[in-house]
Amino acid sequence: MKTRLIPVIAAVALVLCAFGHAQQVSAQDMPVDDVWADMAEWGEEDQGPFHWAGFLDIATGRRLQTDDAINRKTTLEDLRLQIQADYAFDNARVGMRTDVYYDGVKNNLNSQIRELYWQGNLGFLGANGGQFDLKIGQQILTWGTGDYVFLNDLFPKDYQSFFAGRDDDYLKAPSLAIKLSGYFDLFNVDVVVTPQFEPDNGINGEYFSYFSPLERKNIADEFHVLDTNTPASAEYAVRLYRALLGTELALYGYKGFTKLPEASDSQGEARYSNLTVTGFSAVRPLGRGLAKLEYAYYHGGDDKGNNPLSPNHQTRLLAGYEQELVANLTGGVQWYTEFNHDTASRINASLWPVFEVENRRHVLTTQLRYLAMRQTLSLQLFNFYSPTDKDGYVRIRATYSPVDNWQLSGSVNGFYGERDHTFYGQFNNGTNMALSFRYFFEE
Repeated sequence: MKTRLIPVIAAVALVLCAFGHAQQVSAQDMPVDDVWADMAEWGEEDQGPFHWAGFLDIATGRRLQTDDAINRKTTLEDLRLQIQADYAFDNARVGMRTDVYYDGVKNNLNSQIRELYWQGNLGFLGANGGQFDLKIGQQILTWGTGDYVFLNDLFPKDYQSFFAGRDDDYLKAPSLAIKLSGYFDLFNVDVVVTPQFEPDNGINGEYFSYFSPLERKNIADEFHVLDTNTPASAEYAVRLYRALLGTELALYGYKGFTKLPEASDSQGEARYSNLTVTGFSAVRPLGRGLAKLEYAYYHGGDDKGNNPLSPNHQTRLLAGYEQELVANLTGGVQWYTEFNHDTASRINASLWPVFEVENRRHVLTTQLRYLAMRQTLSLQLFNFYSPTDKDGYVRIRATYSPVDNWQLSGSVNGFYGERDHTFYGQFNNGTNMALSFRYFFEE
């Protein structure tokens, strides 16, 4: 279904481009003074409306422990080519970003359209249209305040890429969507419609094993959710935001489905269930740094919590603070908590009560970022630790780019935990080291 929608979106984009192009005024029709004024503004660095660029990326990664469920050491083996191109009109832009890559872990050749969109102002619809921007097509969507922690951001993520050590850009997966943005005196608004449900790419046995309560151990049986258990309906997301007294405030809403198959059907097959999320966030300067607060309420599953085949309602809260500690060294902390409603009822009805989540789950994150050697070397340490689950995940990454056209990156993704069934603990044998070389080119 999604592959059929892409050419339709592309066709609509071309039609909208014609509207944008019709608004352009050629230099031949302009007064001479205006032509010279525009040329002065362009300057010597103007490269015209069309621009293209890309990179070639070679990446490899290996497991640092033996995983009995997966009979291979390799966790990453990519040969990737990305091409980016965009064309700018007066009030619109057409963009494309496509990857073609060989995945040595799965031994196959893949392609992914990460972006293929038309974006522009709707001023051609009249005076009120000038207050709206529209972006339609394949695109990367994101909002919220957390670093690697997502509450109101229900756009798709790729956790397999993240845990394997690919660039952070690949944590966000693309969506085929329509995004309408409005700008007003009282507030600004973003409305996103995803015509076809787009789930997360979670851990499913392809790269890393996962804990099975049925087997009571880690398995690597690659599973895919049945089409009958995958929604065919649309997803809807909205954000209202504005600045007030130095604080960036936002309200969020989402109506769609769980991004991971957390529910089961009567046959025990994994499925995605209905989900509605409402929340808010606030970000403001505090002392020498930046403080943030985000809240979300997840409404889904059985109201009384006694249906073991469906997830319970959940409240999520995030509080964080970040500041520059010394020159070129930035530190940040976040406290994240999940409150699972009706936990007692869920445990009583559960098929595996010993493996059920606690009433509350806390995660503390700490981050250090350091820029050295005239900012050509970037070092990052990010640690997730759950005092309730007694597990965690540490991500150490170094990026060296002494010139503009190449970059060398290395990372360690370490998992630890006391119990095999907790979120991070189940990946104990997935600790890995990755290395990549990227060569950039452009027009």
